[in-house]
Amino acid sequence: KQWYQRRVAITAGVDEEGVKAAYEKVRDDNDDTTYALLTYSEDNTSIRVEKTGADYSEVVEVLNNESGSGLRAYCFLRVTTGDEMSVRSKFALITWIGPDVPPLKKAKVSTEKGLVKKVVENFSCEIQASDIEDVTLDKIVNEAKRCGGANYGVGK
Repeated sequence: KQWYQRRVAITAGVDEEGVKAAYEKVRDDNDDTTYALLTYSEDNTSIRVEKTGADYSEVVEVLNNESGSGLRAYCFLRVTTGDEMSVRSKFALITWIGPDVPPLKKAKVSTEKGLVKKVVENFSCEIQASDIEDVTLDKIVNEAKRCGGANYGVGK
């Protein structure tokens, strides 16, 4: 008898070079890019940059469309927070697991998110969502403020 060894990818890899470049663009205050959307390749073997841009509503549109319900994605987002005394950039890492993602793929996200975090290292808040209402810009900004600690006004 001949034995064949079947190679099956246990987890997806990360396109580190592409993801790192997108990550640096989002972190750069002199660049208009405010988000990097990362998705899985067609064969689910790698996590790569799907798109970058300056209008977060484009991300919400992708997650909210017909294919978004079966999508696993990560979004690194820069938001501006602060008060009358100071304005600063905060960063969020959003993990999207669409409501129609099969259980085994949902489970793999916990491992694969760790691989993403090795490249996307600095963020002030982390959000995991499967409901589009949890990834509105207002909710993310509020979460970034909450995670950021002190948020004082001038008392007016």
